Amino acid sequence: MPLLILYSPRPGFFDRVPKCRPHLRPNRVGGREDGIIRHRKDPGDEKVNSPPTWFPALSDSGTHDVLNRYINDLHDKLESLERKANQSESPTAVNRQFSSPQNDDDAGLSEGRRTFSQSTESALDRQLLERQSHGAKAESDAPPTNPLAFHTTDWVPGPTGIPGNISNQWREIWELTMTTVFMGTSSNWAFGRRVLTMTYERLMDIPMPTADLLFDGNVYDLKWNGEKGPIPQEPTLPTQDFALHLVNAFKFHCSQLFHLFEEENFMKQFYRFHEPSGGRSRVSTLWYIHYLLILAFGQAFVNQSSKVQKPPGGDLFLHAMRLMPDFVFFKADPIERMQVLACAALYLQCVGHRPAAHQTIGRALSVALEYGMHTEMQSAYLDESYVQRFRVLWWTLYILERRMASLLAVPIAIAEECISTPIPTLPGPPQLTASLRLQIRFAQTLAMIDQTVYGIEGKLDSRYLGATQSVLRRIANITEQLNESFSIHPSDSGSGISRISAHLHLQQHHCVILTTRPLLYIFLQSKLGHSESVMMRWLQSETVHRLLQICVESAQQTITILSHLLNQGLLASANDGSASLETFLPFDFDATFTSTIALLMAAVVDATLIPDHSPWTQRAYAVLDEMESRGNRIAGMTLSELKTLEDLLDRLSPGWETSTLQPSSEQDGSQVIDTCTTGEMEGQSLDMGFSTEFGLYHGLDAGQLMHLADSLDLDSLAWPLPVVDDGPGDDI
Repeated sequence: MPLLILYSPRPGFFDRVPKCRPHLRPNRVGGREDGIIRHRKDPGDEKVNSPPTWFPALSDSGTHDVLNRYINDLHDKLESLERKANQSESPTAVNRQFSSPQNDDDAGLSEGRRTFSQSTESALDRQLLERQSHGAKAESDAPPTNPLAFHTTDWVPGPTGIPGNISNQWREIWELTMTTVFMGTSSNWAFGRRVLTMTYERLMDIPMPTADLLFDGNVYDLKWNGEKGPIPQEPTLPTQDFALHLVNAFKFHCSQLFHLFEEENFMKQFYRFHEPSGGRSRVSTLWYIHYLLILAFGQAFVNQSSKVQKPPGGDLFLHAMRLMPDFVFFKADPIERMQVLACAALYLQCVGHRPAAHQTIGRALSVALEYGMHTEMQSAYLDESYVQRFRVLWWTLYILERRMASLLAVPIAIAEECISTPIPTLPGPPQLTASLRLQIRFAQTLAMIDQTVYGIEGKLDSRYLGATQSVLRRIANITEQLNESFSIHPSDSGSGISRISAHLHLQQHHCVILTTRPLLYIFLQSKLGHSESVMMRWLQSETVHRLLQICVESAQQTITILSHLLNQGLLASANDGSASLETFLPFDFDATFTSTIALLMAAVVDATLIPDHSPWTQRAYAVLDEMESRGNRIAGMTLSELKTLEDLLDRLSPGWETSTLQPSSEQDGSQVIDTCTTGEMEGQSLDMGFSTEFGLYHGLDAGQLMHLADSLDLDSLAWPLPVVDDGPGDDI
């Protein structure tokens, strides 16, 4: 006769069963939801702890206690099994002994309990085995993870030593919190550090020393820890004539890209300040801070020397920061307030303080949001000229925030769908408005890349290729307007490349490289034995090879543009206004680094992509060397790191894999590198108008870019890869 076991819930069990709300009605299959038994509450029943109406009454209180204890034991056993399952323990290791309930006088019930216990445990064991087997298979079938998106190596050792401007009470906190550095996803600096560290530690078999490496805020010592105190003596200010020269230098280098001051209003205060009876008493405190920041930029653009240890214009910048008020209670013109913060953020970015720069531009953007600058700003209470000023400044803040967020690899401050501000028409030549529109579109593309290509899912499968396809289509759409308004090939007049055209084309190539370089990284990982060697077979895919090709060609054209800017600067006289390299603003430096490291990696990953990187890397090194000679210490440190990486990668000769990673008794055979070639693809080109010489070119063709995007096979990164049988029977 079968033994009926009556189920009694543990005390408080029904307290944990949520009530079903009409608008959140769960889906039930067989009376269960997510493996939990759900009991429908009878209408009118207000007692949460009452058992369901179908539960039989127990007249024997002793039996009720016994069953309660027994059910408790079952619950404990089930929880124990679940814990061990989560710890991936073998089901055979599960203890099969139930503890005997106290005061158990019923022998029949005990025997039935043992029978039920054994059958229950056997069923649980089978479920655990099936779950583990299914989990192992699912794990092996899961696509590989994009290591740049999934945060597999987020922190690295920070700079050694404690800065001299740290007070004693903060030294211990510094040692505890500042010894590691977070590595973002799309960050150029983090990408370079990952590649250098991975290569160095694989080849040298020792940790990467950090003493001479580049870190944020560790290049220039600004001699200030940020604490407010007595204002030191003011620095010597330039005369009116020289100050006007510095303001014009700031305008020449920055105003084509960003709108960081309103010239008419600023110059009124400028002449008032320089009146014989003028001075600080005749101008506002905020304008004076703004003036100091612009002078600091002007000095950085005019006085460039490698002999000084402080950043150019550093004294003026620090004095401006010491005078900076606490804006929580400070009442001032919101436009000038945001312009001051934007100037400070850009200067911090130039001298290698990226986190501080991002924080500062974030404060400016917060002010803009408080004033509703992200909206259409349509109201009878708003003057049209006032709205126009706000819109121009809003898009400057937007561009700076998007670019700084991407370089630091942090989430954007405001989602695109929350922005409805129209793009204003700027006074002056139509190229100014066209330039603003293109910069906005490239900033939007950066945000799109960060959120999709480097998204949180981070799987190297059709999702990555789909995101890449969408980005390339977007770049193709922008390229049509870019080539129409800012052609980069030589004109009939023999003039060189314009500064704004160069800047926009460098942004275009940066977006291409940023989108495709995760492929270079995973192949270098595989070649070094840090990931599945079978991934190298992806190089045989036409889609993958074309993406690597466009990455390499964008890197080559980046160096071509920078080389022409370098030559124009060397041939130009000091004051003829010719476009040349930007050695203080960070954008040319970022472009040089991004393109050079991509070419170094590509030459190792697949020699058919770039048989000889030397002509390109040597030109890139010349660009960085010129920046260093003009006082950019960040460029000098980066040049040293790139040369170190080149020396390491040069050791990966064709025979390195077999001689270094040959499996032995102590080494797993999966580490053997599978060197694949792309035989039939060798020598192929995307034919996008690129030249192998250092000549100017006609730029990326929008139609060919769109064709490339449309031709991508989204299944090219299918995983797991099919097993290839090299037996003689497969020959056809």
